[in-house]
Amino acid sequence: MSMNRIEKIKRAFLPALLLTVTCVSFLFANSPDPRIVQETNNCIDLVFAEKFADAHLAATDVIRRYPDSPAGYFLRGAIYHYQMLYLRKNTFEQQLYETCNRGVQIGERNKGKDKWNDFFLAATIGVQGSFERVNGRLVSSLKLATRAIEIFRTLNEDEVKDVLYGVGVYDYWIGANVRLLWWMPGARDNRPAALINLERMRTEGFFTRIVVNYDLMEMYLNEKKYQKVVEIASGVLEKYPTNSIALWALYEAYNALKREDERNAVAMRISVRISNEKDNSEQMKYYEKKMRRNS
Repeated sequence: MSMNRIEKIKRAFLPALLLTVTCVSFLFANSPDPRIVQETNNCIDLVFAEKFADAHLAATDVIRRYPDSPAGYFLRGAIYHYQMLYLRKNTFEQQLYETCNRGVQIGERNKGKDKWNDFFLAATIGVQGSFERVNGRLVSSLKLATRAIEIFRTLNEDEVKDVLYGVGVYDYWIGANVRLLWWMPGARDNRPAALINLERMRTEGFFTRIVVNYDLMEMYLNEKKYQKVVEIASGVLEKYPTNSIALWALYEAYNALKREDERNAVAMRISVRISNEKDNSEQMKYYEKKMRRNS
């Protein structure tokens, strides 16, 4: 099987890079209270600003105050996953698995008792699936993605609006690779509906209205809708000027649009961002490879 084909299959099973997290009361309630919403969004801000140490402190505080929910464990696992994507090396693999396994254990213990518990249980499984996908472990990635989506699809979107995010991400990448997944029962191309739901999350998502931008940038790159990528990435960078995912998405969009001056200006911003990172060896290799390819 060619590497190009493998990469396409890997993209098919893209679980959510980073869902937002919240919890209320001892487990969860129908509507999260304002204090938890604020704490959650503060943590997301830290992740988008790539202040990972501070984000971990916030996740640890959620775990400390709500030890019987999977939410804080999901958040911590997702931060580890994003850190490794950022660094382009598996520095925190063991920590990710230990954290997610603990969150899944708690979530399974309370499965079916509360919809928010089930939501974050599925999200934690999704983090594991995403890490497996990135590392080319396709069979385990598919199993985890399927397990997560089965839980997501049991939830009512009117009660847990943000479930449309998890379902939308799954549906989009299955649809984008439906020809490769002919053997998969129920596989069909739902990309248009998935994109509509994900766009809704940008304004209606209770906890996912920020993070959904990550997914939409990648999807619109895949759809070759480069101006949409420019719009979304530019919006993210207005608030988070050094966000590496948005910078690379903007670089790719400008490159595809053959707007070389703007592409090169973004490349300079990326270079500065990498130079400020102590553990930057893999980032630098990736950057130099991109620059050689597009020179």
